[in-house]
Formats: sequence, C-alpha cells, structure tokens
Amino acid sequence: MAQQVEIVRRVLSKGYNISPEALALLMDGGIEDLDSLLNFIPEKPVIELQDLEEALRRMKVRVERQVSYGAGEVVEGISILKAPTNLGVKGSSEEFVELMRKRFEFLKSILMRKSGIDPIPISSLLNSTSRNGDRVLVVGMVLEKRVLRDFSIRMELDDETGSIPVIFKKGSRYWDKADRIPVDSVIAVRGTFVNGRLYADSFRIPDLNGELVKPSSVTGKVALVSDIHMGSKYFNEGAFEKFVRWLNSDQAKDVRYLVICGDLVDGIGVYPNQEEELKITDVYKQFQLASKFLEKIPKDIKIIYIPGNHEPVRQAEPQPVVPGEYLDRLLEVRPDLIALPNPSMIGIGDVRILIYHGRSLNAIFKHIPGLQPITPDTVVEAMRWILRLRHLAPIYGEHPIAPESEDWLLLDQIPHVLHVGHIHVYGVGEYNGVKVVNSGTFENETPYIKSLGIEVTVGKAPILNLGNMEIEVMDFS
Repeated sequence: MAQQVEIVRRVLSKGYNISPEALALLMDGGIEDLDSLLNFIPEKPVIELQDLEEALRRMKVRVERQVSYGAGEVVEGISILKAPTNLGVKGSSEEFVELMRKRFEFLKSILMRKSGIDPIPISSLLNSTSRNGDRVLVVGMVLEKRVLRDFSIRMELDDETGSIPVIFKKGSRYWDKADRIPVDSVIAVRGTFVNGRLYADSFRIPDLNGELVKPSSVTGKVALVSDIHMGSKYFNEGAFEKFVRWLNSDQAKDVRYLVICGDLVDGIGVYPNQEEELKITDVYKQFQLASKFLEKIPKDIKIIYIPGNHEPVRQAEPQPVVPGEYLDRLLEVRPDLIALPNPSMIGIGDVRILIYHGRSLNAIFKHIPGLQPITPDTVVEAMRWILRLRHLAPIYGEHPIAPESEDWLLLDQIPHVLHVGHIHVYGVGEYNGVKVVNSGTFENETPYIKSLGIEVTVGKAPILNLGNMEIEVMDFS
C-alpha cells in the first residue's frame, strides 16, 4: 500500500493522473526509475496503460542509443577531430598542478621553437653570480601583474624552477602590448638581467603565425548558431521560427550543416532568481520544445550540438555530452543528431571547425584592457586573444575547469574556424587565417543580461561557405 501511495504521489507531482491498469504495471516494475520514465510520457491528463508501455519502450531505446564519439571517428560524413573522453577527476590539488604543468610545457615548446634558442631556467639565472648585465631569454607563466608608481609594468614570471620579476618600463616599445597580457599567459621574454630582475626589451606569445594549411575545395554551407535559450520567457521564438523557415527555403538549399554552440535550452538554477525569467520550469519540457523546432529542420541538414553553461551537465570544462535522459527528446526526432562535448573540433572535408561555448570570454573581457564595452568588434578581438594565447580558457580561476589528465582546452591543433557563443553579442572576423565567429543569441535582453551591461544582438546566424570560406550574416530579428 505504501508503494502504491508513493507512486501516485510522484505521478501527481508531475501533473498527471494515472489509470488503474497503468498503476498496476508500475507496481510490478517498481519505482526506482519512475522519475526518468515519467519524462517519456506525453502531455495528457491521465497516464493510460499504452502510454506507459510506449514510455518503457522509448526509455529502453534511449539506453541502447547513448551518444559518445571519440577522435578519429567519422559520423554522417563529419570527422570527429577532437572530443574530450574519459572525463572524471577527484579534483585534488595535485591534479590541478599537473594540469597547469602540462599547459606550461606545451606552450613553452611552441615558444622555444619560435625563438630558436633554449631559454635559461629562472633558478639558474637567479643563482648565477656572472649573469648581471647579460641579455637573456626566459620563458614563464605570468603569476601576477601590476603597474608600479612610475607606470612601469611588473610581472612575476614563473617556470619549473623558480620565479623572477620582469619589468616593462613605461614608454618602451613593448609596454602597450605587455599591458594587455593577462595573468596565466605563457610568454618568452628577452631582456637584461640586473640584480635579480629582468628588464624586458621584447617578448613573444605562443600565437599561431604560419601554422595554417589552407583548406581544399569543399561544397556546401554551415549555419552557426548558439544561445537559443528555449524555455526562457525571453526566447525570441519568432526570430528562431524565421530561421527555421529560411532553412526550408530555396535560399538555404546549400546549407548542409547546422552547428549549435551550446545553450539550446535555458536550464534551471543557472544563476540567482533565474526561475523568475523562465517560461518553462521543467528542463525535460525545455528539451521537448527544442525537439519540436529541430524536427522542422530539413532532414538533409546534419546537426552538431555541444552543451553550454545552461545545459543540465557539469559546469566544469571540458563538459561531457548532454546526458541521454535529456538528449533522447532530440534523438526521437533527429536520430542522426551529432551530440559532442564542449569543446570539440570537427572536420568537414579539409575544413576544421573548433566549437567552444565560450564561457572564458567573461574573464577575457574583464582582464584584457581595451575590450569594453562589449560590441561586435570587441567580441572578435576577445576571440583573437584565445588564438594568440593558444588556449580556450587562458585566464585560470574565473570559471570551473576540471583538471583532467589531458588539457582539452589547449589549441594544439589549429582550426580554420573558431565558433564561440555565450556572450550574446555576435561578431565575425579573422585572425591569421582563422575565421572567428560568435553567433550571438536568440534570446532577447533579460534582466540578468541587462545587469551586466551587455547589449545583446538577437537573431543573427552566420553562414559559412565551405567552398570559399566566406561568411554571410543572416538577420532574423
């Protein structure tokens, strides 16, 4: 009797009544997976026996159809070039130290290759009695940075052996550039060593000059979108409907791929008082709404989808694929949907597209001078800094990073296109041969976004032509 009462209570809490036959089936099967099972029930007042049997079937199919792709796989003609796998850590201090060490070693190797000579270990320099007045090269990570009374910039540079103060004198050739280098950057500095300090003449960042291979001819176009936020009161349904109608028109006949760069749904509990901005307060129903839109997209358009910070998945980057219990709503209507972790890199022909939701942009705008206010132009410049520093989250500590055994945020493979979202302001540009794209949002200005002082750009969809690598921005606002 107690089990029966508990089942009825949980069914009622989801907004349903239940027939005696359906209740009897649940009594036989137990209630361990009841909440998950109820997410497969269609919206109707009473759960009948056939509803429950169909839900059980769909739940079984979902379990058998878990989506997980690894690097080297080819899915629907799309190569998976990079996709974080085997995610899961203890979060120990040792793991974080190892993560930063791997980042440093990789970026240092780039700087050594570009400099053409080996740097001097910092401890060797500090312990030498004969180096005073010498011009030397060191490579280190910027631990801290501040402006002195005479407006010189003082950086504390750290390598595997020790740390040293580096001074960029005001008025020197590289002062302006040094002013824009954020903490946690790995840089190579040339300068004169004097009494335990290095007075910088010049410096170099990892960057990506001369490392690109031009893509060969590929046909078709890619639509790039992000931050749709279905379930929000501010989701601009009209603009997104116009976008979907356009995808079904002759104008879009060459569009063969759609990349959704996170925040397809608005989620729940992402920021304080978010519930006040929600139209749909059940995340499963948010995905159900999303499925209705994806179902209308032409079946010959391949859809690639990564999570953002609003999806029901761990917040620490790299983020795994959206769990099957939510993803199933989309797979029911788009069984060929390619769901990937955040970040991931795909290859279409010879064109490499790096897809990253872009939460690190918050810190980049905060810590690099000259990027405020946030506009289409400064969004492009912020993405250029990701490429310059060769890391998707170059400033550590501003948002959760998981210390995985591999640093999946390093730019060890250079893309032809960097597609980012998150900031709700679109921007399209280029940096040393790499197309940088922020696809803006389909969510109108929310009170929370307004409090951040961001002027959103709604309903813009950059369309990448794979044949000539040109980008056209379509406006559906």
